[in-house]
Amino acid sequence: MCTRFWFDLDATPCIYKLRGLSLNEEAASAARKVYDWFTPQFPGSIPRIAVDPETNEVLVDMDAHCHMVDLKHFEETTDKPTWDKLLELSEECKRRKLKILFFNSTPQGGGVALMRHATIRLMRLLGVDCRWFVAKPNPDVFVITKRKFHNVFQGVTADEQYRLLKEDKDLWIEWCEQNFDNYWGEGKGVIDTADVIIMDDPQVSAIIPRIRKLNPAARIIYRSHIEIRSDLASVEGSMQHALWDFLWSGFISKTDLFISHPVAGFIPPRVPHAKVALMPAATDELDGLNKKMSAADLEYYRRVFNRCAEDQGSPGISADRPYVIQIARFDPAKGIPDVIQSYRIFREQLTAKGLESDQHPQLVICGHGSIDDPDGTVIYDQVMEMLAQSEYLPYAKDICVTRLPASDQLLCAILRSSFCALQLSHREGFEIKVTESLAKYKPVIAFRSGGIPLQIEDGKTGILIERGNTQGVADALTRLYTDNDYYQEFVNELRTKEQDSKRQQFFTPFQSVNWLYLATELAYKGNDAAIVKAQPQAEDIEGTYMGNGQTRNWNAKYVRQFWQGTA
Repeated sequence: MCTRFWFDLDATPCIYKLRGLSLNEEAASAARKVYDWFTPQFPGSIPRIAVDPETNEVLVDMDAHCHMVDLKHFEETTDKPTWDKLLELSEECKRRKLKILFFNSTPQGGGVALMRHATIRLMRLLGVDCRWFVAKPNPDVFVITKRKFHNVFQGVTADEQYRLLKEDKDLWIEWCEQNFDNYWGEGKGVIDTADVIIMDDPQVSAIIPRIRKLNPAARIIYRSHIEIRSDLASVEGSMQHALWDFLWSGFISKTDLFISHPVAGFIPPRVPHAKVALMPAATDELDGLNKKMSAADLEYYRRVFNRCAEDQGSPGISADRPYVIQIARFDPAKGIPDVIQSYRIFREQLTAKGLESDQHPQLVICGHGSIDDPDGTVIYDQVMEMLAQSEYLPYAKDICVTRLPASDQLLCAILRSSFCALQLSHREGFEIKVTESLAKYKPVIAFRSGGIPLQIEDGKTGILIERGNTQGVADALTRLYTDNDYYQEFVNELRTKEQDSKRQQFFTPFQSVNWLYLATELAYKGNDAAIVKAQPQAEDIEGTYMGNGQTRNWNAKYVRQFWQGTA
């Protein structure tokens, strides 16, 4: 019954044990509890993200009070071999009583948090002991981790003011160690009882040596989500080289396995390929970002979007005009100026073809914010200043630029109703919004950046353009919009069973098989105790010392190749 509320009515079902002497008292109690868990100041009834104050564990789905999906729904959207492997590995995890932990910097905003919410939801339904912890936020540290870690690694700035200084290192290490001591350290029942620990990106990686000291038997996996410019990191004296040398030598080298996006250029220097495995990012077919929605729901969220846009002084989405969309954080790597430039050229081409302006599509640029990203407001302001320039002013009334509250369904509805999607990132790890667009049968026009070419089949599911070629983007938009047969070829291809099968690896169940496989292979629990005693230092061996006492050379292959038997 609960899941029907979610899928049929777009209502978030909440389950509580109520107290009261009468039905009215129980109803009032239920209303108070739901009010506590939601944020009614935003349209769209957005559930509050809760974090345990004792351990900073993210209490996913309102600490399991929210019940949106059952296992059968995941099974219905997953091919049988993958589903059978998921059940097999989850049973092994439960039999061996393995405890799996994820760590990162923020519970909301960005692809990592989205993946973790979905992963924990599925693991909970499977009965696997899997938990997710985040750091106590510190704005001063987030300036360092965003501008001097993330932006520097991606090569979006060459300004020496973003070189990591000693005081930056000291502040970051102090913050990580404070989080360790206050929430996760000895006697907290977190790290000291863990079997497998996954560190998402470098933000909290300074706790790795502390993990090793507190729980030597815990297996540590470092998961790199961002594009690390290995070419720049290889140049001695560069900001990237100094940053990677600091993070690798002091912290990340002590992990057992390095997981990278499947792009060779993302693997930094000094990381031996023998301890590197590949894994793409994933999204979830059943959560608010991707579930199917009725026409009434789509119209409701269009109006919600327009209220948000109006509050920010931006035009809204017209009910009777198509629109092109880019969903992304307001980040210097996301190519938003190129989006606007491409749209201007596209509009000029439509005018040259004789189309009246009211027949031209609108442009929507929107996204969520993130508490660990100080660049959002800066980039948003730059975009608004750009629209005020004379060359863009004639089109500004048709460009909707909006920072949205953290409503997954809002993004889902706006993307579902679009004509096509853009992803003009200059630097990108593995852009999950591309996967989400393709899963909604929207052709994607994107730059050949990072992992994006692995997601789009050029000329079949989308169009790849060389980075910075706004004329090429405009030409592609014009042909898609004015040649319906050409546009429909993309849509028909995206709807095929072949494409659906290819997308499986980018969804939560497949991704969870990867994590459970790694956990069962690496964990010592359930194996001979002598294996633990013989464990070498992680940095002293080429590959990974496995839970059975053997050493594996991963050779930078996909994790799936090992559990599918094709490695």
